[in-house]
Amino acid sequence: MSALLDFAERQVFQNFNFGDRLQAVILLQIFPLENYLGEDGKPIIKIRKGRKSGQPTKRHLSLRKFQKALGVAPSQESSGDISKSKVSGGLALCRRALWLWVFSAVEPVKCRTNPITVNLGKFADIEKIAGKPVKLIRMRVAVKAVKMLFKELILSRKVLD
Repeated sequence: MSALLDFAERQVFQNFNFGDRLQAVILLQIFPLENYLGEDGKPIIKIRKGRKSGQPTKRHLSLRKFQKALGVAPSQESSGDISKSKVSGGLALCRRALWLWVFSAVEPVKCRTNPITVNLGKFADIEKIAGKPVKLIRMRVAVKAVKMLFKELILSRKVLD
């Protein structure tokens, strides 16, 4: 079963056009994937009452933990009237590797060879047209890619079960 799981994970990484080094960096941070799942093998999702709306809202705890491990989860710091959001946690090397992947595999139109990179590339193009800063765009694309990666890894596990 372990060899099949490794093959399924590698196939997901190939779908994202991740190079061998980026795959290694990500796997070092997220292995084993069971650390991000509940005892039933599914992602942990808590439902709580929203602070502002009062309606039930979902909190995707597994996804947040996954993002934090890869260094793309924002954390909010507040003091008085000042409220800041910055990225903390995770490996800076992983953050840089994801940023370089966006720069070299998503932004150039000729490198968009599969639906995932095409989707992320269109998102980046729309953000550029809107006039947002390039550094912000690249990190937003990396965050979106990490969320998609988590979903794809979970789906690959379900296929094997």
